[in-house]
Amino acid sequence: MSEEKEVLYKLLKGWEDALPADLVPVVRDFVDSQPDSAVSEFLGKYEVAGADWGYSEGSEFVRNIMKLVLSIMLKFDIHGSENLDAALKLLAEGKADRLVFVANHVSYSDANIFAAAFDDNFSKAGLAGKLAVIAGPKVFSHPVRKFASMHFDSLLIAQSQTVATVPVAYPIRVIARAAAKVAEDIRERVKMFLVFPEGKRSRDGSMDHFLSGVYRMIDTDENVLVQPVSIRGGEKLLPVSQGVLHPADIKICVGKADYVSDIIDEIGETQGLKQAFMDNLGKKVAALLPENQRGVYK
Repeated sequence: MSEEKEVLYKLLKGWEDALPADLVPVVRDFVDSQPDSAVSEFLGKYEVAGADWGYSEGSEFVRNIMKLVLSIMLKFDIHGSENLDAALKLLAEGKADRLVFVANHVSYSDANIFAAAFDDNFSKAGLAGKLAVIAGPKVFSHPVRKFASMHFDSLLIAQSQTVATVPVAYPIRVIARAAAKVAEDIRERVKMFLVFPEGKRSRDGSMDHFLSGVYRMIDTDENVLVQPVSIRGGEKLLPVSQGVLHPADIKICVGKADYVSDIIDEIGETQGLKQAFMDNLGKKVAALLPENQRGVYK
């Protein structure tokens, strides 16, 4: 065994502890089959992931492991995939500069579930490996979550003081600098990204207000599409109070994508445009959920 694979196995130990026992040999067999170059690619990216605000590149090595594991653990019930394919077609054809997915948030696993569910759709559109996800600092504070975050590209942002759960809230200047860096990286490096505008996981499955600050990341003065998505079942795969994965039934609904400009026209002139824009998206996501999970957007 190479020295790099020994390092990798030590790092993977914590993640494997979160898996059902019968999946650990499956992961080990996969890792053993990988060339040293794939391991080096992962370790190099893992070392710097989340080291600074903004963009961190995902790892094909992790994408392949997550695809393998989640294909075994999850049973998908997907509605509206034709809406996703239509939006991806507009993006691939240059009729949109970027595609933004907005979703409800019940589990740390939601982004991995979304990426696994639509991996084939992204590949068919010529956008394999192009998904990025907005992430808060807690994602990179634990080895298991950090490993899972490399399933896709990440955009590290300092959470608003109203939703942050870090021991010490970030000063306003730090939040502003992080937001500016993320916005810059989105414009320069990202074709499509997923964001959870509530800014935190729901403990009871019902939706909270979408944060107005997310508007800055979505409306970048370009031709941007926004697509509402609802994800149910993530709390079964990775319960809020646990660090162990469980097999789960997942239901995903994808709504119709709209251009930012059309949403603004729909809202009309208003002083509180940013919050009105985000509430418009919140209602569209809520419409994809059962009434008892719509929360503030009933």
